[in-house]
Amino acid sequence: MAFRWPSFTRTPRPRPRSRRFAMAVAAALTLLGTLSAPGATAAPPPGPSAIAGCVDWPTSKFLQTPLTYKANGGAGYAWQNGSHYGEGYHVNCNATGNMNQYYALDLGMRQGDEILAPGGPGTVLYAGWAPSGWETCGQYIVVDHGGGYWSVVCHLSQILVSKGQRITDATVIGLVGGTGGFAPHLHFSLMYNAKLTAAGGVYGGQSAQPRRLFHIGCGGGYYEYINKGQQVCY
Repeated sequence: MAFRWPSFTRTPRPRPRSRRFAMAVAAALTLLGTLSAPGATAAPPPGPSAIAGCVDWPTSKFLQTPLTYKANGGAGYAWQNGSHYGEGYHVNCNATGNMNQYYALDLGMRQGDEILAPGGPGTVLYAGWAPSGWETCGQYIVVDHGGGYWSVVCHLSQILVSKGQRITDATVIGLVGGTGGFAPHLHFSLMYNAKLTAAGGVYGGQSAQPRRLFHIGCGGGYYEYINKGQQVCY
């Protein structure tokens, strides 16, 4: 059951993360108003094809880009430049005995960059070194966001939360690394109705496609889908 992930060939005061959702929603509403205005022709790029057995993260449920304004030396964004959906070891939609990672994403980030939980508020189910069979996840964190929806971040250089801890959308849960045998990057995935072994290994359930990821940077708003090679702002 071992997994291998693919290898990768201003100091302003941060805005309070508690405002992130409200700011992103306001920006999104502005964008939607623009798109619906007479004569408007802009439209979001189409999303990847639906894959049987996978699910979408509900657009009514909070989801955020899991990076901060400090990402990549203060650039405030990262590129989706690792494996994309269905590539490399980003596989499985609803395998019963494996980790379902079809819609996992890799973002190019630097060692030590701060990470937030993609699903925002929740409870930490596991935080530590991945157990036997999941070793290539390195240090990883599993968060329960309610309703059967979980998020997982892998390869961390440092973990800043503990099992059972309640977190918010503003909680820095860990730092980017390359543990598990990879160049530093952020690997994150979303799952629905997954399970956790007694030792802390995630399996079963369904891989969930990120839908409507809110962000503050680059003008605010949300990404309806994450396409291959896309820029992702904090």
